[in-house]
Amino acid sequence: MKQLILWVFGLGLFTLPILKLQAQECSCSDMFEKTINVYESNYSLFMFKVTDENRDLYNAHTAVMRERANQTETLQNCKTVLELWLDFFRDGHNYLSISSKSEMNSEKIKLSEKQFKLDYNRKQYSQNPILGIWQNRGYKVAIIPNPKNSKGGRDFVGVVLESSSEQWGQNDVKFELKTDFGSNYNANFMMSDHVPMTTKAQQLTKGKLSFAGMKTSWTKVWPENEIEKLSEVDLKFNEFHFTELDGIPYLRFPDFYSVDQAHVDSIMSANHSKLVKADFIIVDVRDNGGGDDSNYYPILPYILSGPVQIPNTGLWMSEDNINQFLESSGLKGKSLQEYSEEERELYDYIMSLKGTAFFQEEDYASTYKPDILYAGPKRVILLSSGAGSSGETFVYRANQSEKVVVYGENTMGIVDGFNGLSLDIGCFKLTYPSSFRSKDINQNPIDPYGIAPDVYVDEDEEDVLTYAIEHMKQLIKIDTD
Repeated sequence: MKQLILWVFGLGLFTLPILKLQAQECSCSDMFEKTINVYESNYSLFMFKVTDENRDLYNAHTAVMRERANQTETLQNCKTVLELWLDFFRDGHNYLSISSKSEMNSEKIKLSEKQFKLDYNRKQYSQNPILGIWQNRGYKVAIIPNPKNSKGGRDFVGVVLESSSEQWGQNDVKFELKTDFGSNYNANFMMSDHVPMTTKAQQLTKGKLSFAGMKTSWTKVWPENEIEKLSEVDLKFNEFHFTELDGIPYLRFPDFYSVDQAHVDSIMSANHSKLVKADFIIVDVRDNGGGDDSNYYPILPYILSGPVQIPNTGLWMSEDNINQFLESSGLKGKSLQEYSEEERELYDYIMSLKGTAFFQEEDYASTYKPDILYAGPKRVILLSSGAGSSGETFVYRANQSEKVVVYGENTMGIVDGFNGLSLDIGCFKLTYPSSFRSKDINQNPIDPYGIAPDVYVDEDEEDVLTYAIEHMKQLIKIDTD
């Protein structure tokens, strides 16, 4: 029967279609109560985040936020209150967005890259180093002076030239900057749902722009004569790539979704001889926000020294979660009357699990070993600071290898709950984990502190890549003595 449930649900990383609750007027007090109900009922880690030991703290926090919700009128301010309430769980897989498009920033400024470059020369934009074309992950924007007849309160605007996101297109305003002092700015940064987040920005160098609260900075990509001489690692930090650092193979994964397993496999195959002959290689998953675990499997034969344990995962079987699981299953679209006898038996068994944690296997973990394990490279540098979600499952698995040494700071600590489901409560879309990383997350949690490195390196004080290479050379020297 359990194997049939796996056929119906599957246990892997997924985000299911949004189940809509009945829409109603956007009263923040009503939205607050609905949000509490959704997370208390459906969030897989709620029972571990709120226990007898801290229940009074949780209830007091909820009471404070309820009072604020009762006094809040706008959707944007209500979103802030709900996010403050969610902060109690310290789980990056919990988040929400505004459903009402009327509250989103939909400002557009018509601009092409060709037009911007013409304006840059004609209007002497070179006098201000903030002006230019900047890139971050899948976004390319032109930072321009605030246009005449545009809204006030800002000095510069970041206008999208290219975007890999379906939610963002050319001419959308991605952020606004108002000069504070020097190269520091007050900023409004439009999040994925186009709702502005008020924050601070700083132009760290001619080629780097950072926003407070965001892991990755923006890199200037035009004009060329203003781009700092950066290493290939820095220039391509936000994209998957393979390179060599003084002959040392270096593999960068900014995430596990921007390239698929076949592409990673092709890179490994093309560089196979370099990898297996190397004294050590570098795998960089710093600030990797996760994605699909299968995308890193092609590198495991090079970095594992033997079998590794993979904890068996589970599902929290709340009524809402079960309904969403069924909506993505082989039973979708069928009425009870249309079920076969076997399907009805399966359905009845699934419904009998309501309110329980379902694990596909009785054992704590399964053993994984690639079909082949290469003797080389001898060692592996793994840079893991800030990795989250599937980035952390990779670190957890890779660190079981005798070859691997992890450098830097702790991972992000958002992996105990996964498989995000969403519910639309009328004014907000709420997203939460529906699954359990393992059976013992209560006794051995990774959240919210993350996985500690083997060698701690404060990256504010030391370049972790340079240090790791120097340290590894010494370690290999000790190994051979």
